[in-house]
Amino acid sequence: MGEAFEQKVLELTKHGEMKKAACLKSLDNTILPSYVKRIQQNDRSVMKELILPKWVTWELLFDWAASKESASAKRCALCEELQEVGIDFNNKFVCDQCFLKMKNMQ
Repeated sequence: MGEAFEQKVLELTKHGEMKKAACLKSLDNTILPSYVKRIQQNDRSVMKELILPKWVTWELLFDWAASKESASAKRCALCEELQEVGIDFNNKFVCDQCFLKMKNMQ
């Protein structure tokens, strides 16, 4: 995650487009955490709400947001969603929702 974003920054820097590279590097300061969360959830309507240059594609923005997973949130091994509440079972994180589903199956 974040590889395409880093690749784009390197490519822009290599071609001497420092303003574009600086724009990408400043996304951390310009996009609110609530938007980052929506981007991570693959909500493409965010592109209409944000004021970004036309050359910033959804794939680039999504890759950037995926690399910004919050420190407290973990990816569930079953549903693959980012969740903050859950348990670690056999070195795998299972969110509360999936855990309750499994518990009710017994």
